[in-house]
Amino acid sequence: MDFERTTMAQIAEIERLILSGHRDRQIARMLRCRRILVAAIRKKRLTQSQLEESKKNVTKVPPPWALRVDWQLVEKEIKQGHPLKFIWQEFASELTSNSNFFKYIKNRFELLLSATVTLREFRAGEHCEVDYAGNKIEWIDPRNGEIHQAHIFVGILCFSQKIFAWAAEDEKKSNWLNSHVRMFEFYQGSSRVLVCDNLKTGVVKAHRYDPDLNPEYVELAGHYGCAVVPARSRSPKDKALVEGTVKILMRYFRFVYRRRTFTSITEINRALRESIDKINSKIHTRFRVSRESRFLELEKSSLRSLPIEPYELSEIKTMSVHPDCTVQADKNFYSAPHIYRHKEVRVKITSSRIEIFLDLDRIALHKRAIGKVGERIIENGHLPENSRAYLEATPKNILAQAKFSHVSLHDLIDEIFQKDTLGNLRRAQGLVRKSYQAIQAHGDEARPWIESAVNQMKRFGRVRVKYFEDLLKAEMKKKTQDSGVDRTIVRKPGNPMVRGHGAPKPAVNQATAPQLTLI
Repeated sequence: MDFERTTMAQIAEIERLILSGHRDRQIARMLRCRRILVAAIRKKRLTQSQLEESKKNVTKVPPPWALRVDWQLVEKEIKQGHPLKFIWQEFASELTSNSNFFKYIKNRFELLLSATVTLREFRAGEHCEVDYAGNKIEWIDPRNGEIHQAHIFVGILCFSQKIFAWAAEDEKKSNWLNSHVRMFEFYQGSSRVLVCDNLKTGVVKAHRYDPDLNPEYVELAGHYGCAVVPARSRSPKDKALVEGTVKILMRYFRFVYRRRTFTSITEINRALRESIDKINSKIHTRFRVSRESRFLELEKSSLRSLPIEPYELSEIKTMSVHPDCTVQADKNFYSAPHIYRHKEVRVKITSSRIEIFLDLDRIALHKRAIGKVGERIIENGHLPENSRAYLEATPKNILAQAKFSHVSLHDLIDEIFQKDTLGNLRRAQGLVRKSYQAIQAHGDEARPWIESAVNQMKRFGRVRVKYFEDLLKAEMKKKTQDSGVDRTIVRKPGNPMVRGHGAPKPAVNQATAPQLTLI
């Protein structure tokens, strides 16, 4: 009988005969098996019995050196996560060797030590792992009965293992960044390292050594003094704590609230807060204290202090500075220094301010005009002197083009340029463009229309591009009506391409037409 063919029943029979006192040769003869198999089972059983006996001896009769060690203090140090080698050096290096110390602790604090020994060691306030839960929480909109799903963001401080959770309607960039801001406010501080998954809102392109991070995520991390270290692709053990925390939280949440129907994300967040408070206040199996207590006693003081102002979500756009020294952002116009005209800049839009960057240098900062449309927020230091601006190439070209359209348009643009050259530059460009379009469509016939429209704008003091365009259309329509030309569409008879109006069919002579005879 070979090892591979041995069944559990045969192994159990061999163990019974060994306990009965039979020798290996006798057992092999009775069961018709190989003696080497009986010897291997006897040796394995002897080894297990020796280990059990040694554990009993260690537990019952401690060695002499163990009596001189303060084990309550040693247990406290183990719970705090300190390496056993350092504990041995401080408490028992002069009494026994490191191996004897480890063996004794392994038998005395078996459960505590088995949970403490791990390949990863964390220091207080150093690491924080974040991730989204794979399972979603459903909620029903009472207004229309639609079923929605809430996405759960989970964070954990690796040293104290204090948990944070927040629900949002999706996993887009704004909710991803907002969840981090709420997490840091919940912890009242920020860690030095952020470990995240390779989702697109955090990592644009994953790489084992040099990943490309989302610029706004990097900006958030810099605002709170964190370094983003994404987990390796397909390596969930790099963020094993948050992976396990997601399971703990979602199992607890689904069990406690399995009979409850949520009607809003606010209710879900309220229930999540109750759940994490319950878990954080529960005694941890390994620490022998709650996560909250461990956080308050050992980790809170090690976190980085929060900045005075919380991080604001921003939107970054790339555009060129207009000749009137402004860029358009949020339906308003904000000035930039005139030396950067026609250059490509980055505009950062936040909830309270507008920042303009050229490469890495910020060249302008404005307070955001909220609730306004078409406003010009100008800083006088950004503009050149009005006389100099008036003589520059762009206003001169516009005046020349306006004079080609009509003298009255030239005089009107010259008048508004005298008041504010750069402030009326876009308006002048629009007036000239609309006049050119009319001339290209109708020739010299459109020039009187331009003069009439300009006089109308001057009369009512309303110089607007849209008003100018409407006046031109009205003049064109009036000219068409006064011409007396009948523009009614009349279909010509005999058109073979029009159904029902084709060429008339030739008359049929009944006398010569062939007759059909029914048979």
